[in-house]
Amino acid sequence: MEMDQIYSEGSRRLFEELDVSLDPPGPDSLFEVAAPFLEPGGHILDVGCRDARHLVTLVERHAGTGSGVDPVPWHVERARLAVREAGLEDRITVRRGVAEDLAEASGSVDTVWCRDVVEVLPDLDGALAEMRRVLRPGGHVVIYTNVLNGPLDPVETRDIHEPLGNVAGNLVEEDLEAAFARHDLRIVRRDVVGTRWREFIEEHEQWVSRDLLRLARLRRTRDRVIERHGADAFRTAQASLQWGVNQLLGRFVPMIYVLR
Repeated sequence: MEMDQIYSEGSRRLFEELDVSLDPPGPDSLFEVAAPFLEPGGHILDVGCRDARHLVTLVERHAGTGSGVDPVPWHVERARLAVREAGLEDRITVRRGVAEDLAEASGSVDTVWCRDVVEVLPDLDGALAEMRRVLRPGGHVVIYTNVLNGPLDPVETRDIHEPLGNVAGNLVEEDLEAAFARHDLRIVRRDVVGTRWREFIEEHEQWVSRDLLRLARLRRTRDRVIERHGADAFRTAQASLQWGVNQLLGRFVPMIYVLR
């Protein structure tokens, strides 16, 4: 391309157009996507509930009951506190546990909610089998996860997925959807979120810009960080700071699946 094309009035106008927001939806739009598939008054199981923010919102919006399970003790403490503060202790229970061994009775759950969990499941088939077991006939599983845009990369796996506890194979779209089918979980809705949520977050809170700055500082002070916090902390921080950046660049593609 000629230099006068690169540095032209047309190029300037293009970048001006790109400064205009495309009004992307934010992460809470997942509640709207899921709403048609949630039974009023039904029981919701949040697998990997973290601080129970999503579970509290779902139970309040749909006048139902809920249970949350998470393997991290700190998450369980925070989740129970959130439930108490919301005044929902009579409608929501939270316990420590794993997706591969759910305590719920077979056919007792109307909706399984699973957000940002599939990536880290060491036994994806075992977890899906348990979700299928506890789901009542006609119930739904709502999953938010990420898939890779392109093939697995061993360097990326070493530097991002392994420090974050991701099972890289769970991010392969074809393999993931084949696993759904193996457990008789039919896809009834499939939304490619893509970069939209990250665009929304960046426009409102500049998280990706902040993470890029943090990443630059982390790498420039690598030796000091490792001395103070350890090599594992450095690797985990570096991986975490690259996650949102790669979503915005389109390497990791957020997806919503509703399964029946």
